[in-house]
Amino acid sequence: MGMNLIGRRNLGTIVNRLLPFISSIMPSATEKKRELTTSVGYPIVDEDTGEMIPISRVVKEGLRGEACIKGPHTMPGYWPEPGSGLDEEGYVHTGDVIKIDKDGRVYIVDRTKDMINVSGYKVYLVEIDDLLYEYPGVYEAATIGVPDPERPGSERVKVFVALYPEYKGKVKEEDIINYLKERVEKWAIPKSVEIRDELPKSPVEKIFKRKLRDEEIEKMKKQGLLR
Repeated sequence: MGMNLIGRRNLGTIVNRLLPFISSIMPSATEKKRELTTSVGYPIVDEDTGEMIPISRVVKEGLRGEACIKGPHTMPGYWPEPGSGLDEEGYVHTGDVIKIDKDGRVYIVDRTKDMINVSGYKVYLVEIDDLLYEYPGVYEAATIGVPDPERPGSERVKVFVALYPEYKGKVKEEDIINYLKERVEKWAIPKSVEIRDELPKSPVEKIFKRKLRDEEIEKMKKQGLLR
């Protein structure tokens, strides 16, 4: 799975998205290629009971929710106090937003901190990122949420992309917006797209979305759109 994904996004993103599930997911070598490149596998089986270890209390087939892991393979709590770091039912909250299909496969959709509210609707930014990486010529992509000056408490979607050299000057901002209009809900369509030569990186070479958001908010303040 990693080999297929590395060509689309940097390794830091892969590690950050999969690490919380290393002890709770069982990959399958018999899956179809498309499923292998999008699913992280199945919840593992408890060898003592032969039952599937519950991966979440909240996620049902087709819905999205935070993965809350519990089982004999998970930690008993943070040292030195047993139970610290767990909720009242003994679950570890991973911060990963997942969905489960009808066959029980688990898909990581986003991080809870990367989910934004647009006019009361939840928008999962990684889902838009994944679509952008499928657009011809896109080398790097990052979707962020910025405050909506017209709707206090709501946010707007903004997209940043970097293109392969041979596509520079050929892909326009409106091309990206029109592409997404056909693939996402109307509230998730970006209000603007910015094409850059490259996107900022963190020390571990992950696209630095927080820096992009801070830059955008500062720009909006200078334009008088935000206080």
